[in-house]
Amino acid sequence: MGDNIDYLGAVWQFYTKIRDTGINGSKRPTELGGKFSSFNYHGKLGLDTLFTPSDPLVEYVFIHGLGGGSTRTWCLKDDPSYFWPKEWLPRHPAFRNVRIHSFGYDSDWKAKGQSAVTAYDFGQALLLALRDLDCFSDVSHMVSELTKSKSNATPHRGSDYATFLNNLLRISTIHGARSYISDLERVSASLVKTNDAFRHYCDSLIVYSFFETRELSIAPTASALIVPKDSAVMGLPGERVSLMYADHRSICKFASPEDPGYITLTEAFNTINKEACKRRKSGLPFSKRSIFHTTGLRFVAEIAFLTVSATNSDRVWGQLRQIEAYLSMPEVPEDDLKNLDEICIAGSCDWFTDRTVFQTWLSTAPSSGPKLYWVYAKPATGKSVLASHVIKVTDDLKTNCSYYFFRHGDKVRSTLSGCLLSLAYQMAVLNVHVRNKLLRLIDRGVRFERENAKNIWRKILEPVLVNNGILQPQYWILDALDECSNIMLFFSILTKLEAQTPVKILVTSRRLENIAAGFAQLEANNPSLAPLLCTEIHMQDTQESVLQYLKSNQHKLHAGTEQQRAALITKIIDKAQGCFLWVRLVLDELSTVWTMTQIERVLHDVPQEMDQLYSRAAELLMARPAHSVDIAKTILRWTICAVRPLTIGELQSALQLDIGTAIQDPEDAIPSLCCQLAHVDKNGRVLIVHLTARTFLQNRGLESPLTFCPIPSHLRVLEVCLQLLVSDETKPPKGRRRNEKAAEKQTSKQQSALLNYAVFHFAEHMRRTTSNNTAVNPLLHVFLEKNVFTWIEFLAKHDSLHILAQTADIIKNYYQRQSKYFPPLEKQIQLANDWTIDFHRLVAKFGIILVRRPSAIYSLIPPFCPSSSAIATVFGNPARRIGVVGMENMGWDDHLSCIDSGGPQCYAVAFGESYFAVGFGRLVVLNNATTCQKWKELDHGDVVRSLGFDFTGSWLVSGGRRSLKVWELEESEAPRFTFSVSHDILTFSLRHETGGLIAALKNNTTVRWSLQSGFVTADSPWGSAFADEGQFRRPPILAAFSQDQSILAIAYRGRPIQLWDLEDEYLLGLVGRENQDLATLPLGANTSPSSLVFHPEESVLLLAAAYEDGDLCLYNYDELKLIKMVEANAQILACSPDGALLATGNASGMFQLLDFETLQLLFRVNAVDYGIRDMSFSSDSSRLIDARGTQCNVWEPALSLGRPRGDDASSNWLPPEPRIVGLRDGEVKFTAIALEESSDWFFIGKSDGSVWLYRTSDGKPQRLLYRHGYQISVTRMVWGDKANILVTSDSSTCLRVYSIARDENSGFLNPIERMDVRGNVRDRVPISQLLLNKANDLLLVSTTESDAVWDLDGYVRVTSSRCGPRSSFSWANNPLNETERILVGTDGVEVWDWKSCHLKTSRDRLRWTSHILQLPQSRCVKSVSEAPNNRIIVEYSDHSSGGSTIAVYLLDARDFTTQQEEVMPSAAFSSVTQDLIHYIGICDSKAFFLDKRLGICSGDILFMRIEDVAVVKNIVWFEDERVEVLEE
Repeated sequence: MGDNIDYLGAVWQFYTKIRDTGINGSKRPTELGGKFSSFNYHGKLGLDTLFTPSDPLVEYVFIHGLGGGSTRTWCLKDDPSYFWPKEWLPRHPAFRNVRIHSFGYDSDWKAKGQSAVTAYDFGQALLLALRDLDCFSDVSHMVSELTKSKSNATPHRGSDYATFLNNLLRISTIHGARSYISDLERVSASLVKTNDAFRHYCDSLIVYSFFETRELSIAPTASALIVPKDSAVMGLPGERVSLMYADHRSICKFASPEDPGYITLTEAFNTINKEACKRRKSGLPFSKRSIFHTTGLRFVAEIAFLTVSATNSDRVWGQLRQIEAYLSMPEVPEDDLKNLDEICIAGSCDWFTDRTVFQTWLSTAPSSGPKLYWVYAKPATGKSVLASHVIKVTDDLKTNCSYYFFRHGDKVRSTLSGCLLSLAYQMAVLNVHVRNKLLRLIDRGVRFERENAKNIWRKILEPVLVNNGILQPQYWILDALDECSNIMLFFSILTKLEAQTPVKILVTSRRLENIAAGFAQLEANNPSLAPLLCTEIHMQDTQESVLQYLKSNQHKLHAGTEQQRAALITKIIDKAQGCFLWVRLVLDELSTVWTMTQIERVLHDVPQEMDQLYSRAAELLMARPAHSVDIAKTILRWTICAVRPLTIGELQSALQLDIGTAIQDPEDAIPSLCCQLAHVDKNGRVLIVHLTARTFLQNRGLESPLTFCPIPSHLRVLEVCLQLLVSDETKPPKGRRRNEKAAEKQTSKQQSALLNYAVFHFAEHMRRTTSNNTAVNPLLHVFLEKNVFTWIEFLAKHDSLHILAQTADIIKNYYQRQSKYFPPLEKQIQLANDWTIDFHRLVAKFGIILVRRPSAIYSLIPPFCPSSSAIATVFGNPARRIGVVGMENMGWDDHLSCIDSGGPQCYAVAFGESYFAVGFGRLVVLNNATTCQKWKELDHGDVVRSLGFDFTGSWLVSGGRRSLKVWELEESEAPRFTFSVSHDILTFSLRHETGGLIAALKNNTTVRWSLQSGFVTADSPWGSAFADEGQFRRPPILAAFSQDQSILAIAYRGRPIQLWDLEDEYLLGLVGRENQDLATLPLGANTSPSSLVFHPEESVLLLAAAYEDGDLCLYNYDELKLIKMVEANAQILACSPDGALLATGNASGMFQLLDFETLQLLFRVNAVDYGIRDMSFSSDSSRLIDARGTQCNVWEPALSLGRPRGDDASSNWLPPEPRIVGLRDGEVKFTAIALEESSDWFFIGKSDGSVWLYRTSDGKPQRLLYRHGYQISVTRMVWGDKANILVTSDSSTCLRVYSIARDENSGFLNPIERMDVRGNVRDRVPISQLLLNKANDLLLVSTTESDAVWDLDGYVRVTSSRCGPRSSFSWANNPLNETERILVGTDGVEVWDWKSCHLKTSRDRLRWTSHILQLPQSRCVKSVSEAPNNRIIVEYSDHSSGGSTIAVYLLDARDFTTQQEEVMPSAAFSSVTQDLIHYIGICDSKAFFLDKRLGICSGDILFMRIEDVAVVKNIVWFEDERVEVLEE
């Protein structure tokens, strides 16, 4: 009971509030002042006309509810701008022919006193008001009947709150019950009677009912739906019901035109108005009336009642019939518009009408804004569809929009007179003032000539368009002006337009020369028409529209799955190139085909209507003067044949080189000369109008004089490109050296705009033309002989060295094809063949250097190339700044590149289509397959142990110990999928995205994943073939999948190889080397395999296995038998993708190539190097990469073998005799080197114990100086310039000292032995370092355990000391004190007295700064050297990563004598050397390094390899307080 009392109290508080303030909580209008104090917020009583258009066709009446007002019910705030029936609706496109009224009546139930007024009385007042208006005469009877039955009273089934409100009013002392509220009670008899009567009229009505969805707060703790849905909805046949996201108070009030409720309401209005206006324009009566009602304020529905004036309709219908006869039945293109509307997808052309330029044309007044708007585009791009969209937009915006579509070939619709008559009639239909003016012309008997456009304009349109201030703007949309039969007459008529003429015209067309000229002349001659607006529609603009059109019609595509349909849509868009007509025609054809073959044919063929379009353009072009035809043909030839779109400048240059002419204003001239078959896009590129136009122009089956044969066309383009490449413009610099500043000046000079295109694409035209001619040969020979370096430099500047490799293959293939027709010219063929090899080697060996410094091709790189190479031949022997001498001329070797991580170990490699992947530690480094240059890095997360690409090269899988990551290389640097497993991964196989990924694990199972969903699709164990294992199964050691993932080969330690069928899941059998029953062999009877690989061809049933003892076996796994076994010293295997080659590697770094099916040896590289861990072939089987130590090596043995590359492969190729390179048994190696002060001579120690004198001028040995013991390798060597002594040691710890006097003629006299210490070094520990003091009278012999100082004057040992084991150290002279030597360790520096071995300063005093101490714990001192200006250079390496250099520091010796406790390296030097991997030495105040790009940065430097030494010249030099890096 208490709850009920509280509730009634809350309701009473609510009643008091609305009595004092109104139901919406706002103050009464009489209490408001300010800006809108004159605004009648409550609204007028009776019928009030809010808006009257110029030509009213529809009438709206807004009726408020009980307690409301004719304004307040619809107005959110006391602000006239919120009165939406008056302020917003007239601006809505749907209301341009709608007259709007509101009706007010006194239903304020809050007023004092009693009231006996009923809902019937309100209806009678509405009836009388409507009868006073002629427009409502035809509906007055219906309204009368409705009011008699109180049909406008809602809620239709009553409301409990009506009873409750009346009770409140009764108990009030100042109010009384209201009869019209009683009519709304649930038990009201009048309400029942009203609903029953209303159903007799509902057939002639369109009823919209909107119901509230949110409860209204009626008290602080109470809220409710005032009129629920069951009462708001009338339940009539055909009633249209919709919800409104509002409560009872706000259901008719909106904050803005973007309010969802307002939008819902206006969409309903729009539906009715469109139907009414269509019937109105056609002169038909509109039989349906409409009622919109909402469950609005004061418990009575707000009603918008509309009808069509029958009086207006009959009168207008007769007038239009009269005008139509007068204008000779003009063509009204409604069918065209309807067809285009069906094509135009909602929202697809909004990009155009949303543009500022269109809005400017549309919204400004004709007298003050632009009148003309020209929209032009290439043919068939959807201009007509765009025009239909503009018509719709202007029509929706309450404007008078007339339109016309010109059509070529139509006798009426191609004429200007037909257009003008149609526009006149449409304006008469739309505008009452135009209609009346035409009627007056008819009354006066004005006559005109039907076919005379000028006469029609002067007699009909000019009088009609005279602006007397009444006529509203007329919008004309004229489509396809280029199809008008008399274009210039159109411009002649427009010159007569005046500024006051209320006409705005939008024209679409192709950009024809005469149309562009006409608009330009029009703007110049008639200032009232300025400014002219113009817009070009580009392919990018229509891309989204084409996509929307395809998506809306995708049901016509019979392409299988949704993915296939989406792929087909993408393909159509790519081929469309913005040509909307082609899309529409192709889509119609695709709707009739049902196979992918038919779909491909439809996409390839040219639709018949497109052929007609192109034929007409070809006829127009060929009818022009001969010189214009020649220019147009040349433009089209270059545009069709170009590998990529040419820029305007490039085409201009091509025209000049090809036919010796140029064109003015090319942006306009190109489409005009080519009759729109070619055009210039907004990026300045010259494009063919569409792919179908290219097909048409290259179709020799068509009888057209404009047909281009591709082969001779490409030949002509090739000739022009080569003429440019052999011209003076591309000559290399004089002296074969290009200074960088000179290069910039050369580049800044005016050069041909076509040069870039010729450099990049001449070879592609060579590939596409015939080799059955010799016109190209002389040009190509001159290019390769004289100007090729400039071409290489250009490519390097643009980081496009892959073009070199592509060009090499194209040139080789061209001459091979040409040999079928002509006898080869030996000189040309030899040079071309040499360059095909050199291009590949340049990219792989010097690619990084070339990209970094393109001018290196002139002087820095040629000296390092074999003298027999084409590079050296072209380079000749000019005065060189860099000389390389002493290297044996062996031609190019098979080693292309070496990629060294400088730290992390390399365990896995894999070759893809465009890239190869290398696993360095946890990183996967991707390199370009052609240039070997780094592309990007991927982080696997743990050590990468296996890698694999799919056959497309777009997917990569990296494998760790128990994880697999799948990467989409072009999409992201994050993995697409990450799969973790609970056991170690033996191997995996990736075929393609749909084929999935499968892995074999050490727990004897295979797991398969889907690469579309990322889920496991299968997890299957394989069975055991060995009965003696019982329940315990030993883990496998390795496995391999067949190419089709149908068979798995598994190897167990000491067991035969097991073959498992993955499809049917059964044991195929066992294979092994033993000729016994393999299943019964005891455990350990078999040597374990170390690598397995299947032949990639499914039809070749071969399996190769390498064993731990080096044997190589070939098995037929179908017959389970051994075919062949050889001793190959192989532990790692890889098979080429074509199945021809089998690569093997072993622990000593040797690799071999064998014929897979015969195991015949073809090629071998002997080495003493890191063991090979993994190998992989390139997709064309021409290259091989291996993983060893911290390196990945790239090999190309196919060229050495003479094996054809790629597409040139032939089944007739026979393998040559085996070719073996690298170290051979007993071969002597260079083991030590020392350079004398003048740099004219150097000394070499060899592995056979000999010591030789070499001359730097030619790198050749001069004579043998002396020998150590036979085959005892020389290990250390030091030269003393002051005393002319040479000190050497060998592997047996023998120490020898020789004095060698200088001789002016021979350089040095015979050596004289001064000391020979054999086995006197304590404990015969290997000698780690030899050091001479600056006076050359003391020698330090240092080992890891002791130091000894020898007096070289008396050749006696003066002091020695034991130091305990030292793992990492190096000695150097103190630059500041000749009596001291410095010991550099891993954590600091010690200063020692030279002769006495006395420690003067410990490393506790001279510790490294924290910067050095942060290096890895495995760091070791690699070398210590003196530098100018009292500096010392220290090089650190990491012994855990194979001794790779990790840091190089420059120290100041003065820091060793100060009191500071830390030694700080030079920061400037450290920043310079951060990309260096090895410090070489000092010469002539210059330090020399090997950088990470394997380039040498600095001056005169001596380096050596196993058999040869070479001298190279070139800089880092030192100044007093800084380090400056200078590059040659």
